Amino acid sequence: MRAKLSIGAEGEIALPRREAEALGLAGGGEAELVSARGAFALVTPVRDDAPRAWFAGSLAALTVAEVVHFVFANLRTGVLLLAFGGPEAGDAPEQPERLRRKSIYFRDGQVVFASSSDPADRLGPVLRRAGLVEAAALDRCSGLVGSGRPLGQVLVDEGLLSSGQLYDGIALQVKEILLGAFVEPAGTFAFLEGPTEEQNAVRLGERTRDLLLQGLKRVEEAERLSRELGGREVVLSRRAEPAAPPAADEAALLAAVDGVRSLPAAALEAGLGLLDALRAATALVGEGVLTAPAPPPAAEEEIVIEVEPPAAGQPRRPPGPFDTYRRIFKRVHAAFSAANPSAHERLNSYFDRLPPKQRALFDGVRVGEDGEVDVARVLANVSQTGAYKAAAARARSLEAIEDLLSFALFEVKNCLPREQAEALLREVGKMQVGKA
Repeated sequence: MRAKLSIGAEGEIALPRREAEALGLAGGGEAELVSARGAFALVTPVRDDAPRAWFAGSLAALTVAEVVHFVFANLRTGVLLLAFGGPEAGDAPEQPERLRRKSIYFRDGQVVFASSSDPADRLGPVLRRAGLVEAAALDRCSGLVGSGRPLGQVLVDEGLLSSGQLYDGIALQVKEILLGAFVEPAGTFAFLEGPTEEQNAVRLGERTRDLLLQGLKRVEEAERLSRELGGREVVLSRRAEPAAPPAADEAALLAAVDGVRSLPAAALEAGLGLLDALRAATALVGEGVLTAPAPPPAAEEEIVIEVEPPAAGQPRRPPGPFDTYRRIFKRVHAAFSAANPSAHERLNSYFDRLPPKQRALFDGVRVGEDGEVDVARVLANVSQTGAYKAAAARARSLEAIEDLLSFALFEVKNCLPREQAEALLREVGKMQVGKA
């Protein structure tokens, strides 16, 4: 939803009626408005059924993969709201049509539903890309869609899908909405914790852990294709006519390329997801149909994790998830050691029980006498395996570190008095979302 706010009397904000109704504020009343100056604002009604907790921010600080991993690892229930495009992605404020929103619903850390305003995420394109319904049949059935008769029902009525196949198609759509979000480089997020509407919940074939790995593979592919083309914002130009009829995605992108639009803008015009547009563009450039500027020389990616304060006079990087985990381990170790003399040994017993494959990720890593954990070493170990690179390596490292933290908190709950353990767990939860 996009709306212009007008400032009323002290402490009052006026909203257009339609937007107020969408927020559950049609009758007026109190609301909470939370903002990060110039970056993000979230309004939540003060009601009995309002979210119990929330955290929000920019995808320049946390990636979609990191936010989803947090929800999964902490078994949270709620909805993750994502917004892509708009001024943060370089679009002008007067281009609201380029703002795309996705909502991912979780129950106990597992994805149960998703919705999206992105044309590429609609049921028809998802079914076409999966080869479940032909494009001609979709075009014909789209003309039969009406109020109270969505496309899915039309496809069943026309005998193109069974009810079971439609259910599987919707589950695939939910999965594609989630995985498509991973490759978005800029945007904002807000996770609202609390019960969600279960009416549309579906059961996915993969658990969230598996979806995370699939999403990270897509991130790697998108990064590789972007480098081949000269960047995601590359402006493609038509060079020649295709020698053979292009595939559906290639034809759609070809029609949208005008020598002026950037690739993301052309993808939006063509109704394609960013990764599908990158794949189509790479194929068309390889065939000589499209031309792209020569890419700059590839540079080795520098992975920087700040785990100590910078030298005097040097700017400090925004705290990232690795630094957050480092601080959490020090806090847990301090509280645990104060109550249990064997705390240090108990925490380090985690490494002795690991299978060989997992042990390699923690090679040379132990919980220090002061609670220090060399999180940068974990990332280096993961990268050295060669199985993960860039964003995938960071996510796999965070997953391993999260497993260690889960063990540490398990020991805390077993060894500390209940009230003290619960207070520490609450503090850790606040630290994870940047509130402590």
